[in-house]
Amino acid sequence: MSNYNSLKNKVAGIPKVTAKPMFGHQCYSISGKVFVGFNNKNDWQIIVRLPKDEQQIAIKTKGIKPFSHGAKAGWAEMDMSQVTTNNALKWVKKGHEHAKILAKK
Repeated sequence: MSNYNSLKNKVAGIPKVTAKPMFGHQCYSISGKVFVGFNNKNDWQIIVRLPKDEQQIAIKTKGIKPFSHGAKAGWAEMDMSQVTTNNALKWVKKGHEHAKILAKK
């Protein structure tokens, strides 16, 4: 199984997470707040919403850059051909925690 599919399966297994297609991605949210999206057209691009300070740290990692359509909101794009599953999972978990905080506001 590819890193991409392995990560997608892990996200799908997080309790209380829901999935729906949005803007060409299979997006996952908690309490209505989207935190990660898997591109439907390829098996390498994942986007994750992070707090701005975490986004700035993430984009210093090879294979991670600001996501062009949401960089100002903390979105980062991960190229799974360059990012390990464990590293990607770390950022997805941070995105998940961020979404839970946003949902409480």
